[in-house]
Amino acid sequence: MVGGPTQHAKVSFIGLPAVGKTSIVTLLSDNKVVENYQQTIGLNFGFLSVGDYEVSLFDIAGQDRFQFLWRGLTRGSKVIFIVTDSTRINLLKTKEIVQKYANVPGTTFKIIANKQDLPGALNPKEVEDFLGLKTYGMVAIDLKRKLAMSKILREAIEENILKESNN
Repeated sequence: MVGGPTQHAKVSFIGLPAVGKTSIVTLLSDNKVVENYQQTIGLNFGFLSVGDYEVSLFDIAGQDRFQFLWRGLTRGSKVIFIVTDSTRINLLKTKEIVQKYANVPGTTFKIIANKQDLPGALNPKEVEDFLGLKTYGMVAIDLKRKLAMSKILREAIEENILKESNN
């Protein structure tokens, strides 16, 4: 809405290394595909306007040595997306992340089952059944998926705001 109030929303992406967190944030904020993988060291940022929201995207490194930062860096997030690469091995470790981090009051948690284009990838419903959280399939290296990811992001933010207003 032109001239209307703009709200700020912090959205964080956590998950194991190399699952596509940076690819998703780059797709959303820069409208481009990551072509050369480089490990995130600490934190990357992106920014995006979605409807009436100015969204700060926090891409938090997934290596073991950075996981102690997750709780502090996700503080204040309206939405936390836990990203998995849709493999069985990754899901076992992702379940531990869900159990440890997906209980912050005032935050909406969703799963991104990334790398749906790879052979053997579990479909989003299988991932959702295993992890117990709403799951969306994604291919973060496909520029055509930006609109779908933007819609997922907006719905998650609006769900969080609705949840807050009902409390």
